[in-house]
Amino acid sequence: MQHDEFMSLKETGQKGDFLLPYMVCTTVLPDFYTSFPMHWHEEMEIVYVEDGELDECIDLENYKVKKGDIVLVNPCVLHSFKQHNESRAFLKTIIFNFNMLTSNITDASSIKYFTPFLDGQYISPIVVSSDAPHYNELLTVIKRLVDIYTQKFDYFELRLKSELYNLFYVLFSYFFELESHETSIKDNTTRNIKTILDYISENYMNPITIDELADSVNLSKHYFMRFFKKYMGMTCIEYINDYRLNVATNLLLTTNMQITEVSSSIGITNLSYFNRIFKKKYNMTPKEYRRNIDNQE
Repeated sequence: MQHDEFMSLKETGQKGDFLLPYMVCTTVLPDFYTSFPMHWHEEMEIVYVEDGELDECIDLENYKVKKGDIVLVNPCVLHSFKQHNESRAFLKTIIFNFNMLTSNITDASSIKYFTPFLDGQYISPIVVSSDAPHYNELLTVIKRLVDIYTQKFDYFELRLKSELYNLFYVLFSYFFELESHETSIKDNTTRNIKTILDYISENYMNPITIDELADSVNLSKHYFMRFFKKYMGMTCIEYINDYRLNVATNLLLTTNMQITEVSSSIGITNLSYFNRIFKKKYNMTPKEYRRNIDNQE
């Protein structure tokens, strides 16, 4: 995966570009990253595990995914991933906006399929394993979507859009099932987590206190800390540091900023503290990290 593409996954902005809100990324863990913090975006994300294993948390549930698995992350669903033990993982990820498939003109496809799906009226599998019925049909479409975008032959945009419709034909035919809406308890939990993560993503460059975050979701400080640890699997401070370090790695890779500038730009004014938590996560200093990446290019 290109470094700027990887970092864009945690942003709620446009994936791809305005005319083609679609992208394909190749990721190898842990070449540059060992984890990616909890986030969400309006686009749908499909991950194919070409080799290896990794741990994913999707919609507050934990999954260990392995070679051959297909992971479906629906729009606006909370998700994160991290390296499983010492395993390397090779991933192909497709991310696209539903604007490619819908329009202002209401038709049967929108009314019968896409609108109910986006409203959460369908059960969608999270992980499709290689032994699942109709797995091969789904994988064939996913590989075509990757190839069309990668090769970009003449008129590829038409083929890409056609293949996306084919993808949903397969999903609706074999994998989606109608269901009732989720319970209000889980809806409230998800809403609170999204509010917290949005607050962090908008303010990570400034000092952030637990009191501020607790107030953003109208929870007491004590309950907030237990709530965050329960659903995020780490303390709030650990998550904020992890988020900041992911931003820092992108700055180290894509800019010529001094280490002190990188540190201050992500809200850490103590350089020794920045170096310490960076080395704890990546087993090297920021300077060594930048040098290693430069040597690989």
